[in-house]
Amino acid sequence: MKRFLPYLLLLIASALTYLPFIGRFTYANDDWYLMYGAHVQGADYFALAYERDRPMRAYVLGPAYELFGDDPLPYHVSAYVFRFLSAVSLLWLLNQVWPVRPSTAGLNASRLNPPLRTANLLTTLLFLIYPGFLSQPNPIDYQSQIVSLFAAMTSLALTVAALKTPKLALKGTYLILSFFLAWIYLGLIEYYLGLEVLRLLVIFIVVRRDTNSTLRFTHYVSRTIISSIPFILGPLTFLIWRLFFFTSERNATDVGLQFGALFSSPLQTGFWWLARFVQDTINVIFLAWGVPLYHLAFNLRLSETWIGFALAFAVAAGVVIALSGGWRREASEAAVEAHDDWRAEMFWVGLVSAAAGLIPVILVNRHVEFFSLSRYTLASAAGAAMAVVATLGYLSSARLRWGLVGLLTGLAVLTHYANAVNIAKEADAVKNFWWQVSWRVPQMKDGTTLAAQFPASIQEDYFLWGAANLIYHPEPQTAQPIEAPIGAVLLTPENLTRILTGRGVDEPDRRNTHVVMDYGNMLIIAQADVGSCVRVLDGSQPELSVSDDPRIMLVAAESKIGNVVTEGQSPVPLVAAFGPEPEHGWCWYYQQASLARQMEDWERVATLGDEALRLGFYPADSVEWMPFMQAYAVLEREKDLKKLSSILRADAFLGNQACAILTNMAEAGMLTPEMESSALEWYCK
Repeated sequence: MKRFLPYLLLLIASALTYLPFIGRFTYANDDWYLMYGAHVQGADYFALAYERDRPMRAYVLGPAYELFGDDPLPYHVSAYVFRFLSAVSLLWLLNQVWPVRPSTAGLNASRLNPPLRTANLLTTLLFLIYPGFLSQPNPIDYQSQIVSLFAAMTSLALTVAALKTPKLALKGTYLILSFFLAWIYLGLIEYYLGLEVLRLLVIFIVVRRDTNSTLRFTHYVSRTIISSIPFILGPLTFLIWRLFFFTSERNATDVGLQFGALFSSPLQTGFWWLARFVQDTINVIFLAWGVPLYHLAFNLRLSETWIGFALAFAVAAGVVIALSGGWRREASEAAVEAHDDWRAEMFWVGLVSAAAGLIPVILVNRHVEFFSLSRYTLASAAGAAMAVVATLGYLSSARLRWGLVGLLTGLAVLTHYANAVNIAKEADAVKNFWWQVSWRVPQMKDGTTLAAQFPASIQEDYFLWGAANLIYHPEPQTAQPIEAPIGAVLLTPENLTRILTGRGVDEPDRRNTHVVMDYGNMLIIAQADVGSCVRVLDGSQPELSVSDDPRIMLVAAESKIGNVVTEGQSPVPLVAAFGPEPEHGWCWYYQQASLARQMEDWERVATLGDEALRLGFYPADSVEWMPFMQAYAVLEREKDLKKLSSILRADAFLGNQACAILTNMAEAGMLTPEMESSALEWYCK
């Protein structure tokens, strides 16, 4: 039973770190268009999607889709399981490289063994909950990263196992498995290649420990090179295939293209690489424990903050209590001298391997950014954990050491908790946004291009068109490439200009999905904040909130409401991705009223407003009164129209819009002379 306690500790600590909000997550980022492709074409979609750059990913995501389908929850669970298994493999590796073994140095030396066992477990724990990697809740696209990490750690552990076992059959088995796992992890994520430096370093330690300690350093190096040959065949053959036989059609994974900057400007590019290398090394070893937390945790609500503190304290206290017993009795200086000093070895192995994990990233002109490119920290996470734990091992004060262990553990847990809270909120906001869109828009015309604002980060256009097509075009397809009838663009400065001029069409191919982005056929959708309703803007009468993004205000007049097809039933969004339908509160009535207004069914607009008010629903943003204001004016409900005037004119921005809308209605002959006179007096004077 005792042998399973380390794994139980890792399981409990990591589960409390990663799983509390897992049921609220949905797809994230690239997942939206990947799952649209899989939904309309099945698991075979992934083979064509990744054949251009990383074909091995299809062997992860294809079977995963066959097993899990569209439901994001199993993907989240699977990603967590592989993250945990990667830690198990790392612990196996560490226990082989720095084993707890009988010492010939007597009692003093034997007292050093418990800290060594504890150091390996602590290193593994910090690797498992490493706070520099924030994309764990990105379950489909990052499934490959995490499976690759597991394959890499297992390949390294098998390398040491093969070196240490005296049995030839077992040695051969380990060697073959290590070879194939090296191909798998590099085939999934080629920029993990820096982990091969860790392989060489652990081989060096094992070779040095198993040979005469009086030999020169150069002899150890030569022995290491000879011993490494069978184990580097995997990564070496992969590199030969990748560089000379495989042609990448994606710029980001085309090695020759990425090195073009170096050839065109070697001095400047070299200095930039060096600067990025130093910055990123500092990031992954030191700043990862504080910078993400600073940006994430202090934007939480008060209740969320205290729950996070309690969770972090509980995990940190549990870890300190569980591990401190193994390190309670300090090793004397004599014992350190009498025993191989694992601290120096672990520190340098950790530091060098953490830095080496960044080299492939730097060479393709990428670098670590905790919130958008945190995936580049994963190859360095094991090395960073080793360097930190080895440094803690040098502290003579047990209280200080365990205080820092608790602090680092608590910081990591709190970072992931805050990250999960924010992602869960974004997931809720995204689900709510698209349900409201489905209520408001029964169908969209093919060729519509969306631009949107909602309370979640939109870093790429496919965050929008992936979700929109999943709702409005979920039917199976056999065409190659897949057609996405609804496009989307980001509101970048360049795109704003193109929208305002109404010119330009882009037709990118996003992993075997063809999308048309027509800047002259826009539909603008806005949601000012989480509590407000989604507004599908009519360019001839844009209704803007004071809280709208200025970019939305700039292009609102370019929104073509004719892209909304009012006939037919509203689609039912995929429950697995968008969650169950929300309760019908104010926003449901607002969306139905907006749709009825587009159909000029003023009686229905007013009836919906009456029903909403009778049920006690009210808008969070006063701009949402506009459809009802128009209905009251057309239906000559003077009392209700006058009552709304005091609400809308309380804000000059909304009051001016209301006046303009009523004036246009009067000019179009929609109001009786009496109603026109009263309305303009109440709203325009």
